This record gives sequence, C-alpha cells and structure tokens, in this order.
Amino acid sequence: MRVGTVTTGEPGTEAAVVNSGTENDAVLDFTIPSGQTGQPPALELLSAFSNPSQSGTSGTALIFDRNGLVYGTALSHANNSSVVTVSKPGVYSVEFHGSVGPAAGVDFPLNVLAYLTVNGSSVSGAAAQHTFHTSTEMSNVAFSAPIAVTTAPATLSVIGEGGNFLYSSIGITVTRLGDIPS
Repeated sequence: MRVGTVTTGEPGTEAAVVNSGTENDAVLDFTIPSGQTGQPPALELLSAFSNPSQSGTSGTALIFDRNGLVYGTALSHANNSSVVTVSKPGVYSVEFHGSVGPAAGVDFPLNVLAYLTVNGSSVSGAAAQHTFHTSTEMSNVAFSAPIAVTTAPATLSVIGEGGNFLYSSIGITVTRLGDIPS
C-alpha cells in the first residue's frame, strides 16, 4: 500500500480516500477539506483624552473631557467624566499617558502618583509616579496593564495621589483582547 495524491478540498466537503491502484497494489489518494475561514473578533476599543491643564488633588479621579475612537459596545465614556464603563466581561488592555506637575504653593519634594482602579480597587502594576523638587517641573507619566473583568458592568478610573498637582495632555485607551480563558 502506498500514498498517492493528497488534495485539499473545499471547506464543508467530506474527506475522501480513493484507491487509484489495484486490489493487490493499493495507491490511496486522499482529499482533505480545508477548514472554514475564520473571522477575527470585532474590534472593541475606546480612547478618551483631555488636553487643557486641570487641577487635581490627592485621591481624585482624572477627568477625560472627550472621546477619540470608539468601536463596539463593550466600552463607554461620557465626555467630561473620569469613568470608563466596561459592559462586557473579558480581558482588556489599558494604556494611560499624561503630563503632571506641582500646583502652586505645594511643599517639596512632591510625589505624584497616577494609578488605575477597577470598581474602586487599585490594579497592581498599573501606576506611574514622579517626584518633583521645583515648581517649574513637568513630567510625563504612563502605564499599561492587562486586566480581567469578570463581572460587568465595571468602572475604570485613573486616580491622582500625592497632594495638589496639575495634569494635562492625558489619554486612556482601553482595548478588549478577548474572552477570559477557562
């Protein structure tokens, strides 16, 4: 017995094996259908930002004054709000960036921390900080982290911590990567 030809069939057809030889000298020809063409999952993404300088105090959420790109229905944000709402469980990537600096009249050194919360609880590894020594300093801060949202709706916020500070040119992008693996 020998293998003859191996042919790729159309998706959805049956696999087949045909003897193109003889009963005593079999030559098996195989037809194996290709799999169905998969479709990538629909893109679920939201970006929100704010450019003008705003004042922050320790423990307050940073406000994003408008939305950039929004695709799908898993994420939402109202203009002039600090909250991004996740309405579909899954694994998400959260990216944040912005500029921070000391407000007038603060004592130095001033340590400003920006961190992500999900439903009010901080997310380990999703934080950035800078220590200021003069009133003229500005610093760029950024973090990115994956999160798992097991129950929806869930709320995401970026909190500023460490005294009175200014923030500007902030942006957040949240992308749904897929379902939580079982």
